[in-house]
Amino acid sequence: MKIAFVTSHYENLGLEYLSARMKAEGRQVRLFFEPGLFHNFFMERGFLHRIFSFNGHIARGIEKWKPDVVAFSVISDNYGWTLRLAREIKSRTGAVIVFGGVHPTSVPEFVLEDGVADYLVLGEGEDAFSELVSAVERGEDASGIRNTACVRDGRKIINPLRPPVANLDGLPFPDKDLFFEECPAAVRASYMLLGSRGCPNSCSYCWNSMTHRVYPGGIYFRRRSPRNVIAELRAAKARYGIKKVTFYDEVFTDDPVWLKTFLEMYRDEIGLPFFCCVHPDAVTEESVKLLSDAGCAAINIGIQTINEETRTRVLGRPGNNDSVSRAMKLLRASKIFIYSNIMLGLPGEGEEEVLRTLRFCAEHKADLPAIYWLRYYPGTRIVNIACERGILSDAQVRGINQSREYLPYAITGNTYSKNIQRLGNLILLTGVLPARFVNYMADKKLYRYFYSGNLLFPVILLVGWGKMLFQGKRNPFHYFGFRDYAAYYMRYAFRRLLGAAGL
Repeated sequence: MKIAFVTSHYENLGLEYLSARMKAEGRQVRLFFEPGLFHNFFMERGFLHRIFSFNGHIARGIEKWKPDVVAFSVISDNYGWTLRLAREIKSRTGAVIVFGGVHPTSVPEFVLEDGVADYLVLGEGEDAFSELVSAVERGEDASGIRNTACVRDGRKIINPLRPPVANLDGLPFPDKDLFFEECPAAVRASYMLLGSRGCPNSCSYCWNSMTHRVYPGGIYFRRRSPRNVIAELRAAKARYGIKKVTFYDEVFTDDPVWLKTFLEMYRDEIGLPFFCCVHPDAVTEESVKLLSDAGCAAINIGIQTINEETRTRVLGRPGNNDSVSRAMKLLRASKIFIYSNIMLGLPGEGEEEVLRTLRFCAEHKADLPAIYWLRYYPGTRIVNIACERGILSDAQVRGINQSREYLPYAITGNTYSKNIQRLGNLILLTGVLPARFVNYMADKKLYRYFYSGNLLFPVILLVGWGKMLFQGKRNPFHYFGFRDYAAYYMRYAFRRLLGAAGL
C-alpha cells in the first residue's frame, strides 16, 4: 500500500512518527513538500511565491505515483492551502484524503463541513492512522475508529479520543529519512527532536490550551527517558552527520532531576550545540550552568507582556516580572544567545502598555526580543476570553474556525496595527541599542517615525551574526542560519525553474 504525506514550509515531526510506523508495517511512503519560498511565517511576497509555488509539481507527482492514501499535516495557517491542493489531488487520483494535526483536532466539525477530507485523524495519530490505513486497505468501514472523524450519510461522526501514548520510549524513533531524502540540509543543519509531548502549562493563546481540553485529566504531558533521547541522537549523528540539535519541547527545563541526568549524558555522549525553550520560573542558577556546560548555544524564553494582570488573567501564564528579571540576569551571565518572546495586540493592551514592555526589554536585555502578533487559533481559550470581552463577534469566531486566511503570528496575526508595529520594531532592537537611547525614543515618542514594516527575519540574521563576531555567542540560530537559508532557497528555486522548463 502506498501512502503520500503532504506538508509545507518546515520539517514535520508528526509525519516522521507516522512514517516510521507505516514503514514498520511494511507500507510504502513518500513525502511531497511545498517549501514555501517567499511565503512563510517571517516573510510574505505573494508575487514571488506564485512563481516558485510547488503546488502543481506536488499534484502531478502524486498523480504519477498513484498512492492509496494521501495524508496532510494541517495547521490553521496552512489550512486554506491544504483545501485547495487536496481538492486537486482528489480530482486527479481519487485517493483517500486524510487530514491530521492541530487544526482538525481543534475544530473537526468545521473541517468536516468543507467536505474535502474523507477522514480526519484527531490528537496523537500513530495508532489511529495505522488502524485507518488497515481498514482502507481491507475495504472495511473505518467510521468507528477512535481518534478519527468522518461524514456518513450526511452525518458527522467525531469519535472519542483514546488515551495518549503513556510510554513514549515505546515509540519508534521518527523517520528522519522522510525529510532527509527531500532536503538533506534541513535535517543535517539542525536536528529537530522532542524529548516530551504536551506541555505542563495551558496558556490561553497556545494550542496546548486546546489539547488540555480534548485530553482532560492532566495526563497529556509526558517525557521520554534521558537514555531514549540520547539513543536517538547517537543514531542521528552516525546516520546524518548532524551539526546541532533543536529541542522543540514546550518547556525543556521544568523537571530539574530529568534535566540534570539528561544534560550530563548529552555533554558526554553527544556534545553538539543545541537550542531549547524555557519558562522564566524554570530558570535557576543550576539549570543555566547545566545548559551552558552541555553546549546550549541559544534559548527561547517566554515573556509575552510586562502587564502582570494580562499575563495571568488573559494569557493564563504563571510567573511574575520578578521571575522574568531574575531569569534574564542569570542567562545574561552565560554565553547562551537569548531569544525572548513578546506578544503584541493583546486584549486590553494599547500603546502605553507596549511602552512599558519596551522599557522593560531595554533594561533586562535579551539578545533578541522576538515580537509576535496575537493569532486567535481555533479552540484556544483566548478566543472565549475575547468573546466575553466583546472583542470578537460570532461571525469573527466562525472565520477563525474556518481558517481561510493566512495570518501567521510573526507577520500579522489577527491584531496587526502599523502604529504598534513601529514600537514592536524598537523592542526588537533593544538587545543591541543602549537603554538610554531607547528610553529617549519612548519619552519623546520618536518611535512614531520608526519603520513600520516587518523586520523580524533580517534582524535575527544581523543580530545573530553580530553576537557571533563580537560577543562570542556561537550558533545563535535555533534552526537555519543565513547560509542554510540561502542553500535551501537555491535548492528549491532551481528545482522549480528546471521543472517549469520541463527538465
